[in-house]
Amino acid sequence: MRDILNAFKAALLAAGNENVYLAFDALPVRGKGGHFTVLGIKSFEATTPVYSQFTVFMPFRAEVEVSVYAPESEDMQTLYRFFENSVRPALDGMASLTTRICRLSIRHDTTLKRLVLTAGVSVSGIRRIARDDNE
Repeated sequence: MRDILNAFKAALLAAGNENVYLAFDALPVRGKGGHFTVLGIKSFEATTPVYSQFTVFMPFRAEVEVSVYAPESEDMQTLYRFFENSVRPALDGMASLTTRICRLSIRHDTTLKRLVLTAGVSVSGIRRIARDDNE
């Protein structure tokens, strides 16, 4: 699962997004910058593996949550525009995974006093694992 999150993080960073974190990062909010993005896994399912002589192919499906936090004074339209211009192209252009935005919501986080846009991204792919010669 960490591989999936790292692929999302790499795609976002390559598209020019800064301040991209995994849900496990324990950095305080004040150190994360204006706009920042937090990536987490909502669900994960591995299906029946396919074995070849040298490789195990592990098909999977997952839902990744991409949460974009706005600066404190930013409005909803500006946050959505930031998502559409900066984040969504990176999500749509991931060559190694099949991705599709399946849900989108904007809410006010009362604890952080910021708007948060959360996109649920349906992901599918195949993980390749080299087989051990001793098997």
